Amino acid sequence: MASRQCKNSPDSFCYVCGYYVGDKHVSNKISKEAKYWEAYRLYFGMSIGDQEKAWAPHVICGSCRSNLEAWLRGSARVMPFAIPRVWREPQNHHDDCYFCMVNIAKYRKVKGRRALTYPSIPSSIAPVPHSETLPVPKPPANLEFNTECEDSISSETSDAEEEYLQSTSADRHYPSKRELDDLIRDLQLTKSAAELLTSRLSEWNLLRDDCKITAYRKRHLDYSVYFDVIQDLCYCKDVNGLFDAVGIEHDPSQWRHLLTVPPKVLKEFYFIMGTNIRQFHLLIQYK
Repeated sequence: MASRQCKNSPDSFCYVCGYYVGDKHVSNKISKEAKYWEAYRLYFGMSIGDQEKAWAPHVICGSCRSNLEAWLRGSARVMPFAIPRVWREPQNHHDDCYFCMVNIAKYRKVKGRRALTYPSIPSSIAPVPHSETLPVPKPPANLEFNTECEDSISSETSDAEEEYLQSTSADRHYPSKRELDDLIRDLQLTKSAAELLTSRLSEWNLLRDDCKITAYRKRHLDYSVYFDVIQDLCYCKDVNGLFDAVGIEHDPSQWRHLLTVPPKVLKEFYFIMGTNIRQFHLLIQYK
């Protein structure tokens, strides 16, 4: 990478989580003699590396240090991710330098570091949270560990530690396209409202990759092939095909059919007679 200086120093960021470390936040120069060094290896299954490289952070924030050492002692406190931030040598300062891309202009206090935007790029891959396939590891039972008091860590870390205290059952859930479709249908949103909702959720990084903002502009086309219009009447010409398209098995004995035909709009409802299949609602508008 070019030799010009980065906008922010690499040592302004925690090696473990990648969060910005402000002047008022407690951080520690990474040391092989520290207890968190061994805790890092046991928790993540890898060793702290690249400490001889200028492009890697050389500090650990108070939250990560405290949580790693507490876990090693057998405490219920754990790290919020199964894989820590992974560092590689940046290739440029434009779109592959973590320290240039993080804008710290809005940083005011320790808790404010969570509001910053932290990219995941080839030279700095974001942490991966715990999941069913990446559970919280168990600390070694027979490891000799001197249970020193945490007084060596300043009380200034307390606010930051609150960010990381979470149970494994509180993992965030990111809706899939099918789940988003169900929500939009339950809320009876119009196409424009559905597109707006998807756009906002996408901006906040709360959706999976299969959720596309523009998918709802022509959502009626997916089902229009199962309908036909004769003068003022719109009707379903392929009931079995329609049910297959929405992923529901069509058993006529379980469903009853109701048609209402107000001017210019036809609503076609299928109501479940039992309780084992969800209600299906379809609205077709035509000129």
